[in-house]
Amino acid sequence: MKKIVLTTVCATFILWSCNKKDEDHAVSQTENTRSDVADSTEVISDTGYNISKIPETDKFQGTFPYFQLPEGYSFTDPNSYQGNGQTKDFDKEYFYDHGTYTSMEGKTYKAEIRVSDDFKEKKFSPLEIQKSFDELIKNVGGVKINTGEPLREGEEERLKKKDPEAYNLGYMHSCNNWKNVNTYIIRTAEKVVFVQYNLGKEQTSITVLEAKPFENKMSIAGEKPKTDSAISNKK
Repeated sequence: MKKIVLTTVCATFILWSCNKKDEDHAVSQTENTRSDVADSTEVISDTGYNISKIPETDKFQGTFPYFQLPEGYSFTDPNSYQGNGQTKDFDKEYFYDHGTYTSMEGKTYKAEIRVSDDFKEKKFSPLEIQKSFDELIKNVGGVKINTGEPLREGEEERLKKKDPEAYNLGYMHSCNNWKNVNTYIIRTAEKVVFVQYNLGKEQTSITVLEAKPFENKMSIAGEKPKTDSAISNKK
């Protein structure tokens, strides 16, 4: 599978190919988003994630965790600031939804975004990271559902009572500063991908979570999924 290169306003992100090491085989994608696909700045107005309102896209390709940073930035392990992040086949993360927390479960990639050691003279730019993700996710047909909206009053206390170990277990990796959080959803026929990061002055914490549609139905609606084997075993 070839890698798709998406040129943004501030920087260039690329979707990871099936072979991450094969970085020389990439093709440019300059096609603009179709007019019938929601703009990435559109906010889903309903309280609670309504996946049916997220348009399906066939432009989102590549393999998990999909995103590679532009020159000058690198992913690091969220615990040691080395390596290139942590992937778990099944994990949990809380995502912002209009000032409240919504938990999602699925395959996760969690990392920090920092200036690469090879670019010591470069200054970390939160705005560059934000605009690059905005443009990239718009180009692949995703929707932005949160741009720095603060938590509602009492929401932090509610979550601490509901899930007191959420922070210690790493379920709040991409929203642990409770401000300046950016959240996106990309929906295809086979999966729903959440991307969320919080912007700091010197680093950004990011989570990419991939879930199957039936898994999201359970998490969003708060209902048990149907036991139909054709649904439960769908890959």
